[in-house]
Formats: sequence, C-alpha cells, structure tokens
Amino acid sequence: MKRTMIIAAFFAMGLLVANSFAAAQDAPPTTSGGQVTLGLLGAGDISSSKFQEYREVPKGVSIPFMNLFSKSSTLDFNLVGYNVRQGDQRYMGWANLSWMDVAFDYNQIPHNMGNNAHMIWSETAPGVWSMSPTLRKTLADASELVPSASRTYDFYNALLTPTFNDANLIDLSSLRKRGDAEFDVSKALPFDLKFTYMREVKSGTRGQGGGDILGVVAPVVDVPEPLNDLIQDFGVRAAYNFNNKMGNVHAAFNRNLYNNRAETLVLDNPFRPADVVYTTTSVPGGPGSVRFTTAPDNEASTFTTGVLLKFAHQTRLTGDVAMASWTQNAQFYPYTINSVVLTPAGARADSTSSLQQQSFNGKINTTTLNFGFSSRPVEGLGLRMRYRSYELKNKTNRFVITGDLSPTPDRSWGAADAPSVDAPYGHPTALNYDTKSDRFDASVSYDVKALTLEGAYRYAKLTRTYREAASGKDNGYSFSALFHASDWLGFRGTYDELKRTASDYPSTTIGLMADEAERKTKRTGVDIELTPMDSLSFTFAYFRKNDDYPNRPGRVAGNLDTTSGLLFAKYDTYTGEFEFTPNERVELSAYYTYEKNLQTNRWTTLTNGAINNSLRYDGSDKTNTFGLNAVFHFVPEKWTCTLMARHQKVDGLMGVTANPSGSFYTSRATANPPGPQAITDWDDTELTTIGAQLDYAVAKAWTLGAGYMYEKYDYADAYTSGTTLMPFSVSVFMKADSGPYKANVVYTKLTVRF
Repeated sequence: MKRTMIIAAFFAMGLLVANSFAAAQDAPPTTSGGQVTLGLLGAGDISSSKFQEYREVPKGVSIPFMNLFSKSSTLDFNLVGYNVRQGDQRYMGWANLSWMDVAFDYNQIPHNMGNNAHMIWSETAPGVWSMSPTLRKTLADASELVPSASRTYDFYNALLTPTFNDANLIDLSSLRKRGDAEFDVSKALPFDLKFTYMREVKSGTRGQGGGDILGVVAPVVDVPEPLNDLIQDFGVRAAYNFNNKMGNVHAAFNRNLYNNRAETLVLDNPFRPADVVYTTTSVPGGPGSVRFTTAPDNEASTFTTGVLLKFAHQTRLTGDVAMASWTQNAQFYPYTINSVVLTPAGARADSTSSLQQQSFNGKINTTTLNFGFSSRPVEGLGLRMRYRSYELKNKTNRFVITGDLSPTPDRSWGAADAPSVDAPYGHPTALNYDTKSDRFDASVSYDVKALTLEGAYRYAKLTRTYREAASGKDNGYSFSALFHASDWLGFRGTYDELKRTASDYPSTTIGLMADEAERKTKRTGVDIELTPMDSLSFTFAYFRKNDDYPNRPGRVAGNLDTTSGLLFAKYDTYTGEFEFTPNERVELSAYYTYEKNLQTNRWTTLTNGAINNSLRYDGSDKTNTFGLNAVFHFVPEKWTCTLMARHQKVDGLMGVTANPSGSFYTSRATANPPGPQAITDWDDTELTTIGAQLDYAVAKAWTLGAGYMYEKYDYADAYTSGTTLMPFSVSVFMKADSGPYKANVVYTKLTVRF
C-alpha cells in the first residue's frame, strides 16, 4: 500500500506540473499569492500533560498559518496550512484542473494522556511488558509465605515500595493522522463521477490498559495499551442530473478496511515468575504472564442508491436505500497464555491447535431505507415528512462452545454451560443480536407575519432478539415558536416530550438496560435576543432535559427499590451573552453559562434471592463558565489590541447511600462516621485563561504582533489524583501526571501577504 500511495502522489504532482508548464507556454492571465505567519514563542516546562492534551505548544520559531494560491484558465490551486510541521498540523485545499478537480484535507491530532507514568515493567517488544524473573520470585515468595489475612494494604505497600522507587517513567500519548482526498472527473462526462479515499493511522498508546491477574495474589494493574491502527476507505459516487433540473438519481459504494496492528497486550505477573497450575492454596500457582486482546481486523462494504425529485412550491421527494455488510474473520487467540494448562484431551490450552474453531467468520448485514417529503404548498405553510427504517441481521454461524478457562483464580479448564432455550450456544454472550427500528416524523409550520409556529410528531417501533425487552415503541411530539419583531427582538421557545415503552420481556426479568427500558424524556428551551440599538445586543438562553426510567423491573419481583441502573437524569443550562460596539474602534463582548447536571444510579445485589446490597449513587456537577473579549483599534488598520479572559469551574459531588443491613454498610459500621460517605472530590476542575495581543501593520502586506497568555488548570479526583501508585490493595496504577499546572507563554508573530 505504501508503494501505491507514493505512485499516486507522483501521478498527482505530474498532473500539476504538466498543467503549470502548459500555462507558462500559453501565458494566460494568472493571479497568485499567499500569506505566511511566523511565530516566535517561549514557554516554561509544564509537567502536566493537560497543558498540551490535544495541541502542541512549540518553543522557538513556528508557522501557525500559511496560504498559497494560484488561479489561471487551466489551474485553480489553493493550499491552507495550520501549525506547519507541528504535532497538531493540518493542511487542506484543492487543485482544479481542466478535466479533473482534486480536494484534500490532512489533519493530525495528538492526544497526550499523561506524562511521567510510573512503570515497574519494561517494554521488551511492542505491547509486551516484562519484569525480572528474580524480582517476581522474590515478591511471590514474600507474599505466599504470609497468611492471606495478613496480606493487607500496609503489607503490600511495604513489599512493593522498593520496586516503586525504581520505576521507569513513560509518557502516555497517541497520534492520529487522517487524510481525505476526493477526485472529481465529471467535467468530461455526461454525469457526475467522484472517487474518494480516506486513510487514518493511529499510533502510540490507547492509554491505561490491563486489568485483573488472577492467582493466589490477584493484583489489578494498568500499563500502556498499544495503539497501531490503520483504517482505509475507498469510495466511488455517481449521479445523473435530469436535464430539466428536476432532480437526480445517485449511487455510491464504499469499502472500509480496519487493520489493528497491535492486537495484544502481554504483561508479566509481578507475583509469579513462571507458569504453574493452580491446585490448592497450599500449593499456589497461576500464570507467569497474562494476555489481553483488543479489537480484531474487520471490513465493511456499503452500497447506497437513491433519487431526488423537485417540483413546484419547493416540493421535494427523496428516497434512498443503503445496504452494508460487515465481516470479521480474524484468527482466534488460544484459550490462555499459561503454558501448563491442558484441555481434557491433553492438548496445551495455549496453542491454537486446541481451539474448536480457528476464526470467527462473523457477518452482519444492515439495510437502511429513507424517504422524505417537504413542500410549501401555500405562502407561509411548510410541510415535512420523513420515514426511516433500519434493520441489522447477524448472519454469523455460531457454534456450541464445549469448554474454556474458568474465571476463578485457578484459571483451570472447565466445561462450558450446557445449551438452553435462552442460551442455545452455551453462553448468553454468543447470541446473535438482531435489531430493527422504524421511525416516522412529521412537522407542520406556519408563518403569521413575524411569528412562526411549528408542531412535530415522532413515532418509532423497535424490535430486538435475545435482549430482555424484545420490543418497544418510542413516540413523542414537540412545539416551537419563533418570533422576530423588526430588528430589535428575537424569540424562540421549544417544548419536546418523548416516551419509550418496553414490551415482551419475561415476568422473571431482573432489570433492564437503560437503552431498552421504559423512558420519559422532556426537553424545554427558550432563546431571547435583544438588539435595542445597532451597537448593542443581548442574548439569553435556557435549556432543560429530564430523563426518567419508571416501571423498571427490580431484581426482586415487585420491589421497585431493587431496580438497578440509571434511574433518572436532569440537565439545566443557562447562558447569557452581550456584544457592544460603541464605535468603529472598540468591540466588547462577554458571556456566562451555568450548568447543573444530576444523575442517579442504583445497583442491587442478591444473596440466595434476598437483598444483600442496594447502593445508590447520586452524582451531580455544577459548572460556571464566563468569558470576556475586547478589541481596540487604536489607529484603524494600523494598531490593534486584542484582550480575552475565560474561566470555567466544575464542582462534582457523588453521594453514596446503602441499605443498613447490607454487607457494604456493615463493613463500615465501625468507621467514624459510619457507613458510606459522599465523595466530594468528584472530577472537580478549574481552568483560567488570560491573553493579550498587540498587532501593528508595518506596511500594507506586513503585520507584526506580540502577545502573552496565562493559563491555570486545577484538578481533584478521589481515584486518579495524587502520586500513590497503589491506592488500593493490590492495585498498581501508573499515576501519570495529568493534573494541575500554571503556564506563562510569551510570543511574537509576523504575517506577510504576497
């Protein structure tokens, strides 16, 4: 593929050079030019990755913006670049030739997730994290000789502290490179024909990976999870336009390929130097290494076709059908990485030869139908209707699983569950989940001078297989009013109500997932714009959304206090803005937003059919955001000063309550205070940014600028803040630095237009 891309690039360059040469020979009138901005920036070293989470703050000379263009009778070329040769660079533009048009967009986005993460492992190969066998044996011997009751947090902390002190430091970061190109060859054809190509490469790390390592000592660990993805999409689109401009027929085909070049994460067990079969606690064992897998390679093909018809009175009819096929047939990995575990037939369970089937051979087909109608039959009246049908069918050939490794600490071979009516393949997760939804929307609007009234109705029917609720309906309505009184008053108000039902689930069902449970949603919003004079304007907006999940079956029949999952959520947002331009030399604006979000979840566990724990989590956060902007043209088109300031503060709170008779509460009954306590540091963040810039137009094509930026970020979270690598027993975290920082940045820039 790399050689193909190089050939395509040289071919495109050859076209541009050839056309440029021909233009030089004919010497037609041309226009060309561009703009380049050079920057010189100085900033201190910031250890927190949050400062450059999705951006690069360069030191020294940089090119934050460039534009090159040339236009003649045979070539129209334009190139725009941002942050040239930086980690967050982007280039876009077009090259229109006499017989073909080319458009392109390349975007590169870094994601810095944490600096100086602590690693007690060393990466010996991509995605393979190793530890010294001698050290692992020392840790295993020290822990296995101690009774389990004595292996407390303090014990492990003392045991691992010397290892933590020798930890390596590593940055957690990834880089996404995405390029899109479109080739339009319609100029010499009686119909439109375009070819598209998209290529996206992701590299680095996905962030924290890992999980449980089961054995006598069962630590929870996290390490950098490898990321090396390649996504490609090849497409072709065609359309034939009717001669009377009454519409068109169109079709498209896309082939999408996903290649995961880092499918596994392997790490050594800190408490086991080699693979051992686990038998009893007196003869401990467990895996010497563990393997985690990520997404497998897969493909998708999509074909679409449709028609657009235009009639009088702005009447439009549209119809489209899209059919897609998703396939995945990657090689299965062995049952385990533990080399001493055997299947009942005596085969090594870490070998692919012991598998029942070598690959998944998965296939899913989807069909989407869209029909639309819109018209304005008489003045002021607008009609819209839309129908959409989506069907997903899982065509994978399943097989009955005979056995696998048990999830208990011994990780020994165990027979799979016998097939049943609800689980015909032995595992509920092996079922083919088919879905279908039909949705109809209709809306009517009418203009009464400056007032526009609109009403809408929505209806959807949902069906599912192998889900708790096999069917449901989703219907609702909305009203809105839009009013404009001359140029000084604008008003828009909306009300929206939606209700989803859940049907056809057994009376013995213990809970429904939030995506299938009964739900009531209400949305209200108002937006007011006041412009008492040309130089002054005010805007106020309010938005509320309520989600309730009533009548969800409890884990104990008839007891609604044992429902589990999301119970309700509420979101409120208030926004105010103003803009003031007293004269051509001064521009002022400010805004303020207040957000309040509430969510309630409950999780109930049972022991022998009776309630053990019923934990309720009431999460909330309040966000205040405000900003100021000012532009002063001291000397019009000569001296300009720009000022900005913004501040955002998020206060999070997680309230936790539990039934007093449950084990969770009683285990904390002797604490002071007793029982579970609210978590006050729940994703609390605060961000302040202040900037000032002065620009001087040295000449018509030269502008010199200088500026200063101050940024302060503060963060507190009960789980991820701090530097303790083992906040729980036994949980070994990397604790990368993505926390508070202060940054001072000074810069100058020179913009040249030519």
